[in-house]
Amino acid sequence: MMNVRCATLAQAELAETRKWLNQQQPELGKDLNEEVRQVAARIERMPFLFPLEHADVRKCRLTRAPYIIRFVIRDAAVFVIAFSHQHRDPDSWGESDNQHINFF
Repeated sequence: MMNVRCATLAQAELAETRKWLNQQQPELGKDLNEEVRQVAARIERMPFLFPLEHADVRKCRLTRAPYIIRFVIRDAAVFVIAFSHQHRDPDSWGESDNQHINFF
């Protein structure tokens, strides 16, 4: 099983999405969090199951919300580099590619 770490940019994207969803309808952000936790657990167990999207970047689509988690695998760890909407400027995550090195 691989350790999953999340870039600060991806964390900020997720937090912004949660906030927006909660403004639309209370508890939607909580539902998103639950799905993200489930998906992160799947990625942790089977990271190579997910398709390559670009170079060494893999993607995982959420099933209950139109969002994508993008990640890379380095040594024995998975690094989430982006969390983005599937239909809103889907290529914009690559513009911030150099920011994905800030992990915690």
